Amino acid sequence: MLPITARSASAARGLAAEDIHLVVPHQANLRIIEAVAKRAGIPMERCFINIQRYGNMSSATVPVALVEALETGRVAPGSHLLLTGFGAGLTWTAHIVRWGERVTPLGTSDAELPPCTMTALEMVRGYIALKKGSRFAG
Repeated sequence: MLPITARSASAARGLAAEDIHLVVPHQANLRIIEAVAKRAGIPMERCFINIQRYGNMSSATVPVALVEALETGRVAPGSHLLLTGFGAGLTWTAHIVRWGERVTPLGTSDAELPPCTMTALEMVRGYIALKKGSRFAG
């Protein structure tokens, strides 16, 4: 469905595959990204891929990839971006975004996250324990 949705989103804006400057897809796996690009008629060189660094981060993959695309200079002012995503094979979407003129940050922040003192497994176990103790637990 993603290739159909991608073509539909492009057609709704009057754009052809060659008008899309960059595809920022959901980073589920490379095989899916390659299939979507091929079926949408967009070469892989115009797809931003970062799954090798993070794996599948669920709904965070598109915004994280978009930020990295900006940071690495892959988004030019006025670019047409195709953002695609799906969830559990049951939902899917594609959006065309015409990027504005600014491609650099307004500034930087000196804010820092506190150091993480627990592993992910320890955090999950804590949330499970909270859920079990909750009056709303099912």
